Amino acid sequence: MGFLSQAGHLGIKTQASKGTYADPAQGTAGTPNALDGVFLYTKSGSLGGNRELLIPDPEIGGNRDIPDAQLGPIAYSGEFEFYARMDALPTLLKAALGSAATTGNGTSTPFTHTITPTDSSLPWLSVEERIADGYMVFKYTDCKINTLHLEADANGYLMGTIGLIGLTQATTTATALANRDYDTTPMIVGSNVCVRWGGADLPAKSFSLDINNNIEDDDFRLCSMTLGDLVEKRREVTMSCTIRPQDSNLWKTAMWGSPSATVPLGQSFKDDVEIEFESYEDIPGLSPAVKYNTLIPIPSAIIAPFNVEPSGDDVIEHDIEIRPVRPAPGTPILTAVVKNGLSTVR
Repeated sequence: MGFLSQAGHLGIKTQASKGTYADPAQGTAGTPNALDGVFLYTKSGSLGGNRELLIPDPEIGGNRDIPDAQLGPIAYSGEFEFYARMDALPTLLKAALGSAATTGNGTSTPFTHTITPTDSSLPWLSVEERIADGYMVFKYTDCKINTLHLEADANGYLMGTIGLIGLTQATTTATALANRDYDTTPMIVGSNVCVRWGGADLPAKSFSLDINNNIEDDDFRLCSMTLGDLVEKRREVTMSCTIRPQDSNLWKTAMWGSPSATVPLGQSFKDDVEIEFESYEDIPGLSPAVKYNTLIPIPSAIIAPFNVEPSGDDVIEHDIEIRPVRPAPGTPILTAVVKNGLSTVR
């Protein structure tokens, strides 16, 4: 007998408060509503658990073999890879950044979810994880998204990876298929993904965006086998692009501190960055028609210094790192604006 990985699923719902599991299942089978969680098809990954076997040091006078070993504390952490879709994405962005506001009525204008980072604690999540068909089903209470990664190649799909950490785990029964509100909105292709620097499209062959909340996954306490808490430390936001340069301006911007510089300067050059991706398909029920869309504006960013590395007759390409910064505390480091057909962020 074997277990097919593709039979698994991942259900996520934002908790009202810490310590109280929020069931991601639909309240009414087959009838999605704003109170439901969202279920994702995933390509790979598991939250599972990380645990060590504690082996004692050798004792003087003992024999050459290990006399015994005990199980150490357990941390529930792992990563999931998925195709990025527009109903689940606001939930993941809110969990990775902090807060969301919604506008629109879903009829003449789309629902628009604006997600901004918070400097306080991130929302707690409940997670249902089904591993294969009949292998194991877990429910996790008090989870947080530690990392969120988005990427796309010009000839591929928009992909995502989330890194989750949770405090408590228990076995459960899988939500019935009729009660799983899967995100089946359209997938996004690279030809509908744009990256802009200073308002102009970059000649990018690929891009990636990473949000890292640097949550500790080893906060163990005496008299407990699980993590004590999940505390966010410094948030790091990074971007990268592979580009085919059209001139030397980006190199001068990164290495000399200005696109117009003729000698190296001391101060880094900052400009705005935008990432936008859109579906070919329309959001159902809207008149006039509107596409699924996500816009991520970054007000201030720096291109890290990089070298030019020609090789043979290869076309010159640059792998550049773009580092968003936040010079003014009152200005968010980035904002995510998502248009879809859901009335709320779940």
